[in-house]
Amino acid sequence: MSATGLPTCVSARATVLSNERLPAGSHHLRFGLEGELPDGGPGQFVMLSLDGPEAPLLPRPFSLLGWQAEGAGTTVELLLMPVGRVSRGLCALEPRASLQLVGPFGQRLDQDLPAGPLVCVAGGYGVAPFLFLCERLAAADPARAAQVTVIYGAREAGKLALVQRLEATGVELLICSDDGSAGRKGRVDAVAAERLQSSPCAAMFACGPEPMMEAVGQVGQAAGVPTRASLETVMGCGFAVCNGCAVAVDEAGPEGQSYELACREGTLFDTERLQWNLL
Repeated sequence: MSATGLPTCVSARATVLSNERLPAGSHHLRFGLEGELPDGGPGQFVMLSLDGPEAPLLPRPFSLLGWQAEGAGTTVELLLMPVGRVSRGLCALEPRASLQLVGPFGQRLDQDLPAGPLVCVAGGYGVAPFLFLCERLAAADPARAAQVTVIYGAREAGKLALVQRLEATGVELLICSDDGSAGRKGRVDAVAAERLQSSPCAAMFACGPEPMMEAVGQVGQAAGVPTRASLETVMGCGFAVCNGCAVAVDEAGPEGQSYELACREGTLFDTERLQWNLL
């Protein structure tokens, strides 16, 4: 139970309020849930299940883009790319369709943030938790939001999503693309390295493809900046029963490693502890 007396997660039917296909090829989905629910935060995720006899048996995890109490219910936002069987099914849903939602799960990005400037490095639709964080900070304390730098990159301009919403939060936004069609030409880790050289920060966070996050972690380690990666792993439950989301981390001992669960200890992990070759 949470401090408010509400459960920390729920299982509920969610109704599709809108499904917008973005120029980047991703989809911005909004779901409505009825009743008094716990608060979901940046960095957390929900498990979604499609209906129908041909739907996969196990639900799939998706990072939160937004979670807002509205009247007698809650609106949940997701940013999805139709790359797999479930994500393609979700991106094809029409308004008023319903599905099962369980969550929110995982540790929150906006809890125990260090004082001082923060750098968030996003690749592709890995921007979702950082946009959620920036909007929460902008609503609660615009001065704090102004201490955040978001480095957002993709292969090309057409793969960048919701840039205008990021700009509206008042954070420093640095755009880059592999082909130079948007912002600076180059990779996000190179931009992050320059950013840390020009101005110190209290912590850095990364979300996106694993090679990108590993490279950002190396940048943070070289600069002496604590860096955490938001991992997207395969899992079957979301609440530490299936053990499908075990992540290899450094640990003193004869084997030199142990395992933690992305749904329980994560999804944020210190990049220096992660054994990237075993992910």
